[in-house]
Amino acid sequence: MEAAKQYSRGRRRNPSIDRLSDLPDSILCHILSFLPTTKNTVATSILSRRWRYLWSYVPNLIFDSDDDNIDRVLLLHKLQTIDTFRLSKNVTWLDHKLEKWISIAVNRNVQTIDVCISGIASVLPRCLFTCKTLVFLRLDSFREVANVEDIGGGFVFLPLLKKLHMNFIHPESGGYLNWPLPPDCVDGYLPRLLSGCPVLEELVVRLNVYFYPCKISSPTIKRLTIELIFEFDDPYFEDNYYYRLEIDTPALVYLQLIDCATQYLKFGALNSLLEADICINGYAVEAQDDLLYARYVVEFIDKLRNVKCLKIDLLNHGKVCVAVLHLMCMFL
Repeated sequence: MEAAKQYSRGRRRNPSIDRLSDLPDSILCHILSFLPTTKNTVATSILSRRWRYLWSYVPNLIFDSDDDNIDRVLLLHKLQTIDTFRLSKNVTWLDHKLEKWISIAVNRNVQTIDVCISGIASVLPRCLFTCKTLVFLRLDSFREVANVEDIGGGFVFLPLLKKLHMNFIHPESGGYLNWPLPPDCVDGYLPRLLSGCPVLEELVVRLNVYFYPCKISSPTIKRLTIELIFEFDDPYFEDNYYYRLEIDTPALVYLQLIDCATQYLKFGALNSLLEADICINGYAVEAQDDLLYARYVVEFIDKLRNVKCLKIDLLNHGKVCVAVLHLMCMFL
């Protein structure tokens, strides 16, 4: 007790002692990693000589505004392993800059890449699709990815990727961006991407309707969120096009489906599914055959028999609801 009192009196006599700076570099860098942006982290370099270069050993690189120093930060950053590399919607750049920055992150064994582009047509480097250390990949608001056939040079292999989020939402208008891609291109794009993710467990996909037909197939996905929407002024929309959604994910445990335009709905076995949140909204595209579409819906609902928590919303689908009830009565 006497020693504690002496220590307390000593601290009162020396109030200027910087106990924080006495901590090991590893702990200080861990503390700095909780700051919201790399700009905040770099700002700590003015605190004292002790802090001058600590920011360069922080494993997270997060840029959330226009910053002419991004190239300099990447040049001075010391770690050869990056935990998180993030570019937010407020960052603008030239196309070659994006390729350069992502390539640097991949070469430094990055684990998480989170990139948001505000309506800018961009090219992703091929090395992104063969990154051996990537665990989480989020691509947000991409308007154009050069040539779909060139993704990964035609080869995709992400051996550690467990989470993949692809959100093509326009952050300014709230609408969805129109990629200049015909449906037949996308038909091969998603399967090629998923086939190169052998341990993928979580997939979030938000796409405009003209990405159809949409096929998702994976033996490892456990959580799936898919939102398919429609823009009335979409120049690629064709009244006579047959929009399809086909999903084969036998290990699925959680499913969220928000579908505004499908006319053909097909699911594989869902024996492991425990929770489902289904919203099929008919405001955008009327089914060419309500009874046929209702049969697809009934077959889909029948596969939800093992679900413990279920929410179904057939919003604005009055005709289909009637047809679904009619078919379900026939099956009873």
